[in-house]
Amino acid sequence: MPDIPADAQRSEDGNYWWDGNQWQLVDQSQADQSGQSGQAGQSQADQSQSTDDQQQSVAMTDDHFANMLTAAEQDVTEA
Repeated sequence: MPDIPADAQRSEDGNYWWDGNQWQLVDQSQADQSGQSGQAGQSQADQSQSTDDQQQSVAMTDDHFANMLTAAEQDVTEA
């Protein structure tokens, strides 16, 4: 598993980080060893939210897109 750069973008829940091409699962033992606390992860999430407010362009994986499409189709059929 690759080392997570200190400035890597994290998902809002802190379980994934962006490697420049796709979301990678955060190895919790690696995060604990690097000394990152939950507060540090939250601070990065706050910074990501601020950036997202300024620019709505977000890359996503094929799986994420497929899940969003499935959810949208279910919403239409339920309505």
